[in-house]
Amino acid sequence: MIRRIVLTLSGPVVSVLLALLVTTLFLSLSGYSAASAYEVMWNYGIEPASLVSALNNAVPLYIAGIAAAFALRMGLFNIGIDGQYRVAALAGAVAAAQLPFDLAVRLPLSLLVGSVAGALWALVPALLKVYRGVNEVITSILMNAIATTVVAILLANVFRAGGGQDTGTAIIDENGAMPVLVDLGIGNRTAITGFLVVAIVLGVLFYLIQYRTVFGFTLQVAARSPDAAESAGIKVKHRIIWAMLGSGAIAGLIGMPHVLGTAHRFDGTLPIDLMFTGLAAALLGRMHPIGMAFGAFLLAFVERSSQVLGLVQLPTEVGSVFMAVILLSSAIGYWFTEKADQRIALWRAIRARRRMPLATDGAEAAR
Repeated sequence: MIRRIVLTLSGPVVSVLLALLVTTLFLSLSGYSAASAYEVMWNYGIEPASLVSALNNAVPLYIAGIAAAFALRMGLFNIGIDGQYRVAALAGAVAAAQLPFDLAVRLPLSLLVGSVAGALWALVPALLKVYRGVNEVITSILMNAIATTVVAILLANVFRAGGGQDTGTAIIDENGAMPVLVDLGIGNRTAITGFLVVAIVLGVLFYLIQYRTVFGFTLQVAARSPDAAESAGIKVKHRIIWAMLGSGAIAGLIGMPHVLGTAHRFDGTLPIDLMFTGLAAALLGRMHPIGMAFGAFLLAFVERSSQVLGLVQLPTEVGSVFMAVILLSSAIGYWFTEKADQRIALWRAIRARRRMPLATDGAEAAR
């Protein structure tokens, strides 16, 4: 048990330390004091408004991490998460603005519409991989480009509500927007989004499906040995499709906190490129829902705290450098801990084998 905890924590620790080392070198070679930069970031980051902002920004990163992890458990890299949540955000925004229901019905339906749109967009790479053998990384990247074009055309010609420079969808009223969970009331932007509850529910469902069901077990078996899985009666092709559908459905909720909680419509302010940051959170947390939560909050905290550096004549690129190194080092840390786990297991098996008495020794003892 202790060994598993140490190995689980070693990956994120190695990644964070490596990111700190590279960021420190970046600051030192640029002629800045790394200690001063970290002190400024920490003091600004622990302010109540900054902590609330980091928590709210961590929610879509956490959802992106779960979406990436759902596919990774099957050995798939869903690089099309960006395109999936853009299409889903547009569909969800239109549903939230147009459905003639109260909040209790309209909000769940809007989330469902977004999830379905994301799943359908992820279905294309899944089918191409299963029936044509095309790598899902290539097709999902191409689907991102298609999503950008399709969303732009639909927004400009079909769902545009304003005129002139206004290129957003219709405004979502209070019967379609996500309510605030907690308002600290100590200044501007200190309200915790209600999507925090959605993120927690997704984390619990992810854990139950992946770690406590036969389906989750078969995903791991199919990912590690497709031939053995087929011999055991597990249909690998079906698992690939379901893994991509699940990943796309979760990805469809990434843009909803912004659409239903911040902008109250779909427009050009929707955050982009959340997929790689979410992937970093997934690798940092070793694809465990609790670990991914810490990883997402760490990345959101660094992004928020680095915003103040420009005011004190320090490079604001510190946050970008840190998160870029985290993305790279998280993969390295994950690989390192996996190899360490395998070597420890092998070493313990060898030790146990050496301690076992030979059959001839037992026969001699019987005589």
